[in-house]
Amino acid sequence: MVASADGCVAKGGARLPGQKGPGPSHPALPPFMYRLVPKGGGVECTLGVPDSGEPTPHLLIFPSQPVQTKALGKSALLTCRADVENIELIQDLKWIDPNGRTVEHDSEGQDSSELKRRMYTEIMPGGDLALFIKSLTETEAGNYTCEAIYANTDTLRKIVRIETIEAITFVDAPEEQYPILGAPFKVKCLVKANPAPIVDWYKNSEMIQTDHHYVVETDGLLIKNVTEMDDGVYNCRAIVIKSGELNDRSIRVEVHVPPRFQEPLQTLEAVEGKATSMTCLAVGKPPPIYSWIKSSTKEDLSNPTNPSTAGRFSVDKNTGVLNILSVHREDEGELKCVAENAAGKIEQSAQLSVIVPPRVLSLANASMATGKSGMLTCRASGMPPPVIHFKRYGSQTRFVAGGQPDDDHVYVEPVAITDADKFIEGEEVTAGANFVVQNAIRSDDGLYWCVAQNKGGEDQRIGHVTVEFSPSFASSPMKQVWSWHNNPVNLTCLAESIPNATITWWLNGRNVENDQNMLKIGNGPESTLTVTPYDQRYYGIYVCRATNVHGDAEHEIQLREAHRPSEVLQAKLEVITATTITFSFIGPRENGGLPVRAYAVQYKEERKTWNEARNKTWFIDSPYILEGLEPQTSYNFRFAAKNDVGLGEWSADEHHTMPKRSNPEEPKILSSGILGSHPGPESEVVMSPYVNRFELRWKIPADNGEPIDKYDIKFCPAKKTSEGWKESDKCDTIELKSHDHTAHELRNLQANTHYKIELRAHNGIGYSTPGQIIVKTARDPTSNTASDPYMKEESTALSSGIIIGIVVAALVIVLIIIDMSCCVVNRAGLLAMICLKNKKEPKEQDIKNECSREQEPLKTINSNKYSVHDEEMQRTEAPLIPTENVKRDTAVDFDFKNATSRTTFVKNSAV
Repeated sequence: MVASADGCVAKGGARLPGQKGPGPSHPALPPFMYRLVPKGGGVECTLGVPDSGEPTPHLLIFPSQPVQTKALGKSALLTCRADVENIELIQDLKWIDPNGRTVEHDSEGQDSSELKRRMYTEIMPGGDLALFIKSLTETEAGNYTCEAIYANTDTLRKIVRIETIEAITFVDAPEEQYPILGAPFKVKCLVKANPAPIVDWYKNSEMIQTDHHYVVETDGLLIKNVTEMDDGVYNCRAIVIKSGELNDRSIRVEVHVPPRFQEPLQTLEAVEGKATSMTCLAVGKPPPIYSWIKSSTKEDLSNPTNPSTAGRFSVDKNTGVLNILSVHREDEGELKCVAENAAGKIEQSAQLSVIVPPRVLSLANASMATGKSGMLTCRASGMPPPVIHFKRYGSQTRFVAGGQPDDDHVYVEPVAITDADKFIEGEEVTAGANFVVQNAIRSDDGLYWCVAQNKGGEDQRIGHVTVEFSPSFASSPMKQVWSWHNNPVNLTCLAESIPNATITWWLNGRNVENDQNMLKIGNGPESTLTVTPYDQRYYGIYVCRATNVHGDAEHEIQLREAHRPSEVLQAKLEVITATTITFSFIGPRENGGLPVRAYAVQYKEERKTWNEARNKTWFIDSPYILEGLEPQTSYNFRFAAKNDVGLGEWSADEHHTMPKRSNPEEPKILSSGILGSHPGPESEVVMSPYVNRFELRWKIPADNGEPIDKYDIKFCPAKKTSEGWKESDKCDTIELKSHDHTAHELRNLQANTHYKIELRAHNGIGYSTPGQIIVKTARDPTSNTASDPYMKEESTALSSGIIIGIVVAALVIVLIIIDMSCCVVNRAGLLAMICLKNKKEPKEQDIKNECSREQEPLKTINSNKYSVHDEEMQRTEAPLIPTENVKRDTAVDFDFKNATSRTTFVKNSAV
């Protein structure tokens, strides 16, 4: 049996397809022209040219290109598939590498061999055999063969060639590059590939070629003279034509501009002890970084190491601001600002001048007697030397140098600084001035400020000008003091003087300080004498005598004895109910030296004695109301006034029998103080602050002998008419059972509506007279229409009245015109009857004249008001038209708002 197609060739021939019987053998043909065909449990060697219905067994490789180019370091996948009629006859499907080695199968890819980890086969779904190559190397390039045995005899092979290339690699092509303005610069882009790549350049989608500005070189793009226009994004593109590989690199080119100061630094004046800052501003690209240097010490103030500057100096490297937390005098001098970026470095200097704030070093007080002279001397330090001013305490007006414009007895003079007073408390004196007072008066006494001022601020110190003077009691108000019943009393006097005066007390020409019934507290300038007047000798005029080196003065205080007030002149019974009486009083003739504090009443039933009487006291100006009296009971009353000494004699006796029990008094509705009370012409209207509710408050009225058991509240919508407030018929009533109610909230009211509210109290006898109040609720802000029904009625009524008035007026005018025509032409009508006053029929001319005179009132008709007044008609002997009832007179008033017609009837009249 022939084992393979090669065997068929070695045998020298084969029976051709369709040949019958033995025949000459077929001449030897190439192996691919033969194939093995299964037949009867064996195979037959036949020509390789298949019949049209029988496909030739072969292998397929995917991808199908016979030569495949792969980049080094990349992965490759080759899949081998048997294209045969019966796939079950395929055996020993495998891949062979370029070195003739079979690539082993590794289903999990976890072999330890490096090669096996990078190159292995796997059986894919459907029976395909896949070759995996990870990270191709140059040694792995070559022919790869897929081989299989078909039907145990036929060997199938398929070869594919893998060629490796080196992928495009950007070796030196930074994505951000920074040329310097005005200098040449090469934009780097070194590309490596195998085969060698072609490199070209683009900017803004336009290709760059070598010209006067750009030179394209193998390792980059040379810019001959960099300008700011060269900013942008460049594309370095590499192409390998043989492999069809394309890659590019975007390179952002940012032109760096050397820093440049925008403006020169100015001298900075800083105040000692204060914070300050200095700004150094430069422009450049990229923005420069700043540092500051102290020229005298070469110290970098961005990172100070000197203990005197560390912690006080700081530099913002991004903005160029130098901050000094607290300026010292030794900071004065030159400071250097350095601005630096990738394109260059510049520097400039500025002078720091330290201002020393002023300080008042000394201000001595001055003392002088009235009419004498003295001065305040002020010394101060500071740099520059401060200007010294003086001003009075509590005033903002400063004294000017030299004499004052309105007072030449005070002037300010400068002081020259000598070596003797060059330093005070270790500070150098740089300025001085004197405040001089000549012929001093008392008003010069007081506190004065010395104010030293320069660019660094101001300092001030207060001094005292003392003007000595003799004692005065101008500020001692006590003139008269009262005492009674041996009560101790204090007599106080205050003496103004400089120096302080010594005070002594005198009574009737003798010093009383040693009297055992008197106690002196304080010898001056204030002194109090406590007197206990045991008898009349201690009442009188006390003298407070003050003495100092400049003189003395006296002040008199009269000590008087107080008494109880005299009798009350009259007590009036003002308001009387069944259980209460309200009084008013005409006070006593004498108050005993002290004001009346209260009034008292003593009262009893007529049948009882005064020992059984009851008392009540009212403070002055309070309501004098006596409550708790019994109805239909007779009482006796007597009254007394009271001051701090005591109660006066009982007087002003009164006798009164109380009324019988009756209805309660009218409740007093409390409307004062309600939020929103109407201030205008409707002052009787209380405005509710709420849209739909109102709190009604009242004072409990007198019950007139029977306890109040309930209250009735009636409230109705109302409108204002000429006769007062008119209620609607839609009223509500609330009954409050408790007697101690003093308030109730009415709810569910209409917005922007007037309400008439009546409150009645009830006891066992009946209801009280109602207390009344008119309330208007607030407008509803969510509604534009008025909710007051009466407002709508008035509006409707007004419109109807106008229409009716216009119609009536028009009719009356038409009737008047017709009547006038009848009067003139036919001597008939109402005017004709008026004209015929005599019994005889007047002549036609007389009637015309009368009618003409009757037309005069019509001339007063204007656009606002029309009126016609007819005189009383007289009966005529020859009436034109006799009637039983004829209208006698008519009056019409029309003002576009109202129309009124008044008519009477006259029998047997002629029209």
